[in-house]
Amino acid sequence: MPSKALQRFKDRVQYFASDLELADILIRKLRALEDDEQSLCEAFEGQADRHLLLHSRRNTVASRNIVGTHFRRTVQGAVIKELHEEFSEYLATALGRAALAGVDPNRFTGEVKIDIKAAELLSAGSWEAVVNVISAKIFRALENEKSTKKLIKKIADRVGLDIEDAPLDAAMPYLDARHILVHADGVADATYIASYPDIDLTDGKLVVNFAFVTAARTTIEALASHIDAKFCEKNLVPPEFLVGG
Repeated sequence: MPSKALQRFKDRVQYFASDLELADILIRKLRALEDDEQSLCEAFEGQADRHLLLHSRRNTVASRNIVGTHFRRTVQGAVIKELHEEFSEYLATALGRAALAGVDPNRFTGEVKIDIKAAELLSAGSWEAVVNVISAKIFRALENEKSTKKLIKKIADRVGLDIEDAPLDAAMPYLDARHILVHADGVADATYIASYPDIDLTDGKLVVNFAFVTAARTTIEALASHIDAKFCEKNLVPPEFLVGG
């Protein structure tokens, strides 16, 4: 039985999938328009006083291709970034639930040093909330590693999970793509290229298209499901945080 944290993650992934499908439909409709004397805004029955930039573009095949291509890339790039954020949120939540389930405190904290003010603990209101505060700070400290793969392995070490290499390796090109898109405008560095030679590049930039984003969704969701199964096998998800619990 999966955790509620995993179910939330999967629900979010479905929203991203519908975003991609909607973008695909809208772009197909945009490109199916025929050239005329209207603006793009008028051709799409928009409002001239509200959609000013589209109203400034004539309804031509060139304009439609420019606008449609940029829109598609923006949505696809946003999904890659959001997948990373939601996956990180899942990991943080799963770690907190494991702390509540009763892991070894010494192993859980490890070498990490965190700063907690007494007021934070006193204002938490419950033991569960106190554990969540501590777990969240440990997660953020681990996250400073700035390597998602190392973050996953450190979490696994802290709670005694045996994470398999195959699902982790399959998802890593897409999890690491978030950093490339955010900090390098999609230009892959030497480390990324050497690590993931099968990922397509054009002029040194990631080819973020429908196939790339679909692979990202599939592999990252598979990795989250694998990790969740390991948490559940170790009884590190309290019953109330299981689907149906």
